[in-house]
Amino acid sequence: MNAILDYTVGTLVLLLMAAILAGPALYFDRRERLTDRRLKAAERGADPAPAGEVSVRDALARYGRAA
Repeated sequence: MNAILDYTVGTLVLLLMAAILAGPALYFDRRERLTDRRLKAAERGADPAPAGEVSVRDALARYGRAA
């Protein structure tokens, strides 16, 4: 029983460390990609992506409209 508990705790600690290390990297990668898309849209003269988060209501309101 003690081995099972050690294995479970060790696995949870490993997953927590992975989340702590990979979480910020993934978050900032997402932000950088959004910034790149905005800059490319500005170079093309198109409307850049919205600066803030899009609400579910706004997303559903635009659903099915031609771009």
